Amino acid sequence: MANIVLGVSSGIAAYRSVDLMRTLQRAGHDVRVVMTENATRFVGPETFAALSGHHVGIDVFGREFEPGFDHLEFARFADVMLICPASANTIAAITSGFADGLLTTSILAFDGPLVLAPAMNTKMWQHPATQANLATLKGRGVHVIPPAVGLLADGDVGPGRLPELEVIFGELERIIAADRPLQGVAVLITAGGTREPIDAVRYVGNRSSGKMAWALAEEASHRGAKVTVVAANVDLPRRPQIIYVDTPTAHEMLIACRTYHRDADIVIMAAAVADYRPSAPVDGKIEKSQSERLEIPLERTTDILSELGASRRDGQVLVGFAAEAGAEGLQRARAKRVRKGVDLIVYNDIAQAGIGFGSDENSITIIGPDDHEQAVPRASKRDCARNVLDAALAARDLRRERMGQ
Repeated sequence: MANIVLGVSSGIAAYRSVDLMRTLQRAGHDVRVVMTENATRFVGPETFAALSGHHVGIDVFGREFEPGFDHLEFARFADVMLICPASANTIAAITSGFADGLLTTSILAFDGPLVLAPAMNTKMWQHPATQANLATLKGRGVHVIPPAVGLLADGDVGPGRLPELEVIFGELERIIAADRPLQGVAVLITAGGTREPIDAVRYVGNRSSGKMAWALAEEASHRGAKVTVVAANVDLPRRPQIIYVDTPTAHEMLIACRTYHRDADIVIMAAAVADYRPSAPVDGKIEKSQSERLEIPLERTTDILSELGASRRDGQVLVGFAAEAGAEGLQRARAKRVRKGVDLIVYNDIAQAGIGFGSDENSITIIGPDDHEQAVPRASKRDCARNVLDAALAARDLRRERMGQ
């Protein structure tokens, strides 16, 4: 199911958006509403709030005594935005890139599918300015559901009526399905960095923040996948539609991966798992001594990626990550893909400053079968995630082809 932001602009048809929201909810979608100020003259925001169970966005500056970032929150929440009704004024504002209210600001901050259901007087609909605006928006990939023809609220007869709700719902479902190629696909993703205890206070760990895995999880969920994230010490916001399993140590992550990987169609091992752990962690705290040295014996942890590679079922796609440095690191990543028995290895050069661990950006090379490699120059981790998932889908198709499916 999808997260839908329903934008309600001004017009008598605004009252029909209440029924549309209920239709979407009955289909299992999570709907949140943003209204223009003028739309509240036709339908009270309290109605949408009571029926949706969520705060209704109206003011671009947010609620009193709270930071004014509602436009970003709505944009991050949405898998798709539906503007119903879309007035001539709102269509013009979207076309020109105006950010004169919460709805238009949220649209500017959103990079997913945008759907418009226009409703207005026939002459306004047929005006060259409106038609030119719609042509521009369609050229940008915006989906426009044509209005119905019939009797309008002002007594005119012609095109401009809000389409029947069944038409809007059906078109929206089609758009969601087309934008969700992972619908029904189970995806398992590991995230973060494991921490191996030395004593009750200290641990051996690494600098992984989990941001890359979080971007992968959100993008996979956006595409319709059922996502399970096995997370090691990640302090990032969590989405309600994603399942999270906390596994602080390498051993706990191993147990969780053994449990969840069986049902996964795509497994992406993005976590930084410790290669070694203290052999005999102390229950209490190791006190400082007079010695200048403290020796801590370490032992190897189980190689989770290798184990999953050796035991994966037919058709399952396995993706690993390799944090290395320089040209030699790229060579090691290529060898790792073969040695671990995985479809893809995502190599990121940790020697590059300002990206990677803890950053919102990354630069990766996706190493696939048949010596195929795809370099993704410095980009947001969400953009990197899109490329990784595209490559995983291509690898799945290749496996099916070779298996004769």
